[in-house]
Amino acid sequence: MRYIKVSALFLFSVFLLGCDNEIPPERMKSGEDLYNYYCKDCHMRKGPGAYMEHYAGSKPMKPYKILLLIKYDFKKGQHSMPTFKQLSDKQADALAEYIIELQKAKIESR
Repeated sequence: MRYIKVSALFLFSVFLLGCDNEIPPERMKSGEDLYNYYCKDCHMRKGPGAYMEHYAGSKPMKPYKILLLIKYDFKKGQHSMPTFKQLSDKQADALAEYIIELQKAKIESR
């Protein structure tokens, strides 16, 4: 009888672990998923974030500059952005492409 209880508890635990639908960041592939995980807290839904909002009229960034910001340090005055060296090249490219799409959408909405 004890074997059945332990087995049932084990199976229930495995079932609960399988219910987690969140993708771990290292397996994320879409630029939108990566943006929501790594960038959205500071840059908000549309991109510039609280510190960059006053630059709203500035030109869109070039793709290579976005990649540099993702992979290497950025510091300007008191504000800095963390690096995301843990992202693969494919993930960094997907994230940069998504940011470019955000920039295009912002320009078209003006």
